[in-house]
Amino acid sequence: MGNRDIEAARSYHEATKHSYRSVRTGAYLLDWDNRPLPYKLYPEVAGIALPRDLSLARTPALEAIGAEQPAAAPPDREELKLEGLTRILFCAGGLTRRRRVGVEDYHFRAAASAGALYPVEIYLAAGEIDGLERGLYHFSPGDLKLRGLRRGDWRALIARAAAGRPSLLEARAVVVLSAIFWRSAWKYRARAYRYFFWDAGTMLANLLAAAAAEGVSTDLVTAFADPDVEALLDIDGEREGAICMVALGNGTAAASGEIPELRPLGLETIALSNEEVSYPNIVRMHQASRLLTPDEAGEIAVARSDAVQPAPPGSIVKPPRLEPESGMGLGETILKRGSTRVFAREPITAGELATIIAASSGHPRADFATLSETYLIVNAVDGMEPGAYYYRRESEEFEVLKAGDFRGKAGYLCLEQALGADCSALICYMADIERGLRALGNRAYRDVHLEAGLHGGRAYLAAYALGRGATGLTFYDDDTTDFFSPHAAGKSPLLMVAVGVPRSSGG
Repeated sequence: MGNRDIEAARSYHEATKHSYRSVRTGAYLLDWDNRPLPYKLYPEVAGIALPRDLSLARTPALEAIGAEQPAAAPPDREELKLEGLTRILFCAGGLTRRRRVGVEDYHFRAAASAGALYPVEIYLAAGEIDGLERGLYHFSPGDLKLRGLRRGDWRALIARAAAGRPSLLEARAVVVLSAIFWRSAWKYRARAYRYFFWDAGTMLANLLAAAAAEGVSTDLVTAFADPDVEALLDIDGEREGAICMVALGNGTAAASGEIPELRPLGLETIALSNEEVSYPNIVRMHQASRLLTPDEAGEIAVARSDAVQPAPPGSIVKPPRLEPESGMGLGETILKRGSTRVFAREPITAGELATIIAASSGHPRADFATLSETYLIVNAVDGMEPGAYYYRRESEEFEVLKAGDFRGKAGYLCLEQALGADCSALICYMADIERGLRALGNRAYRDVHLEAGLHGGRAYLAAYALGRGATGLTFYDDDTTDFFSPHAAGKSPLLMVAVGVPRSSGG
């Protein structure tokens, strides 16, 4: 199967939908003795300690989240030093705290992860970082170290894999995110493929905000030749697969585009579990969405799905946004961010909701266009009537789809969890997946979930910056589409995020 055989994504999506029936007939017990390790460990590779005495950014989180991406500065004006790089990596995936829950130890990271399973790994191709030798590194959040995997400048290889994208060739460094399939599949089984991209998106929300606070330009790239990037990282695409890349900063292009000789690393890694289970649906979906050559990556990068065409508006509500200074600083927000366990059924203000949605809705500088849309169920928001809404991103307006108290329905849609009923507002990111597949092939399935994760991650940050809470939720797929229809007819839910007033501090 190739990327253009879009029946693969269609089949996967249908096979992994949740329904009232499937949830009740597909239940299974988790094997806690076989839970995968949350870290990728290279026992033979010495670590390079990163600066620990970090002063995280005090830039208002709302400002950093919604920052417009400036044109890259000239190389001599856009520096990236090791301390700034460390802040970016820490904010994306660093270990923020540990907590023991029952007999289990949980290591909480800077970005939210479904089930706190953290399937996403961070690699770094360093080009021009003051204080760091050029090379390929693996970021270890457990001990805040970089482990050197390859010496040399690998930016030219990465840029070639992405059809020569200049931002990668000229980046000060390139971050590459991958997913280890078993980490999430242990709990979520075949549906876990969706979760990889949600989790990568929440990490990107933090990473892009942290880079903006450092004054470092970014470019998100998802169209690349998978075999080339897999060979660089020495991963197989069946147990661990590459997800996306981010160019950090603007430096001097890799010398003459030279590429060092690429050899297999052959490095030992610690087994994640006593037994790993491979889910064929995950492997097939990942293989079917691979781009095999730089030329194929180039074709996808220039392709664009049709622009989202929302229906003519009905009744419109447009609350004013709050000033960015009304929220906490970015560093403080990331350190305090958790996932709210219980909401208090109390209202937030319309200004707070408008600020959370607007700050989280911008599209980053990237090689793919906007694919997702935002729907909401408002339960308790001062200044807005309860009901179902569609958010019009360009005008920052909320369109009323239907008025009424839908707390019970909101709770039902997110797998009958009280969080959906008790929150102030339930955000639902949706997309016409078929439209994306026709334009980009199976690769669109990755992009659309990644984009939803990015928006959801930003909503998390914006809510916590305002002293509110948030949590990510899954859902009954077709029931959610039916609820928001006819406006959402033909669209699929991608991710839900509940926001509101925590009953406790959460975790």
